[in-house]
Amino acid sequence: MAPPVKSAAGVEGGQCSAGPEVALWHVLGSLTSEQATRLKSEIKLLADATLPVRSHAGFGRPIGEGVRPRHHRWCPSSSGGPCVCDPRWEAWVYSRRDRAKIRRSFPYYWEARAWRHEQLELARIGRLRSTSQRTLAETASLWLALALEGSIRNRSGRRYKPSALRTIEQDLRLRLVPSLGDRQMAEITRLQLQCLVSRWLDTGLSPSKVRAIVSAARVLFRDFDLLPGGESQQLIDPTPGLRLPADGRPRERIATPAEARRLIGALEPRDRAVWATAMYAGLRYGELRALQVRDVDLERRRIHVQRGWDQYEGEVDPKSEKGTRSTVIAHPLQVLVAQHLERTGRRGVDLIFGRTARRPFNGSTINARARAAWAARGEEPIGLQQCRHTAVSQMLDAGVPIDRVSKFVGHASIAITVDRYAHLLPGGEEEAIELLDRYHFRDRRRR
Repeated sequence: MAPPVKSAAGVEGGQCSAGPEVALWHVLGSLTSEQATRLKSEIKLLADATLPVRSHAGFGRPIGEGVRPRHHRWCPSSSGGPCVCDPRWEAWVYSRRDRAKIRRSFPYYWEARAWRHEQLELARIGRLRSTSQRTLAETASLWLALALEGSIRNRSGRRYKPSALRTIEQDLRLRLVPSLGDRQMAEITRLQLQCLVSRWLDTGLSPSKVRAIVSAARVLFRDFDLLPGGESQQLIDPTPGLRLPADGRPRERIATPAEARRLIGALEPRDRAVWATAMYAGLRYGELRALQVRDVDLERRRIHVQRGWDQYEGEVDPKSEKGTRSTVIAHPLQVLVAQHLERTGRRGVDLIFGRTARRPFNGSTINARARAAWAARGEEPIGLQQCRHTAVSQMLDAGVPIDRVSKFVGHASIAITVDRYAHLLPGGEEEAIELLDRYHFRDRRRR
């Protein structure tokens, strides 16, 4: 459940002046779904007892301004009798921008009051707009169509990669639309999403998959104003603050230099160069599939990464803007690539590791051959992505500056390299002490 918008005017001396119903809204929003369900009836009673109220004809208790009960049709209150139903509560606020009342119904009275307070605060700062009637299913369909044609782009301003769009489409179609497809975007709350997160985990989905599904929901709310008619609609993103499971995957496997030599040596000659390129140069799977002979300069010991390969779209741009890059060829890799080119006789635009000069290799095929070879030698298997981590580790261990490593492996930002691999940097407290001592010693000598 998304909490109301807070403003600086609503906080004085650390105390929120909005009222008890808003404080209760924030309390409920910070609870788990199970705790929220257990406390709702008590919160309802507390809110009803503390809010300023007025009387309402046909209802047996006082009602706050801007809120009215919506009785069931069979309830005697419609003919002036006492209420015997459990009504929903409708709150309203007038929008000068739209020249109309904005209404919304809630199952609990305190929720209606909290929503009204939020809308009045938006009206005060000039941000009140009518709520969108578009459902999540409609939004998802429109978003996907615009993303496919390139009208909606990712946070970097680049077109979405085909593989990324397929993942988002699958998460929307299989998880979000069946659960929330008929809900209006403006009515989807953080509590509803949190309940879905718990349900997905209970059904056995991995933490990383759950986080990916939430990311698919997040882009719908983030880009809602880019959809036709969305720029004038009010929409509060309920995804911030969700309690998402931590990724429980163990730290990535990294091979030592000696282990890397054994792993490569155990492979069939036709497979050694591709695994060595992943393990020494850190190319991604799609980049390995799309690598052409002309991209490799053995004399200058450079690999120029110009493209990737998508399973369905074929040749595509690299993963990010920084993905187009040049990286270096270590001596063990230089020897293996030279042997591979001599064996295959490929040149120019031929795919260097392809099944043929024009068809890329199949990942499952080379993985199967490699695992069989390693099992026969008693070696622990490693994946192509883990080979990429091994390449970064070896560069850092060799003393290559981390900004250069980030450039060589094509990370979109050096922050990614630091966040993932800082623990591999050589040196620590003792080295820092030595460097600082040298710095201060030089400074004293200057004086």
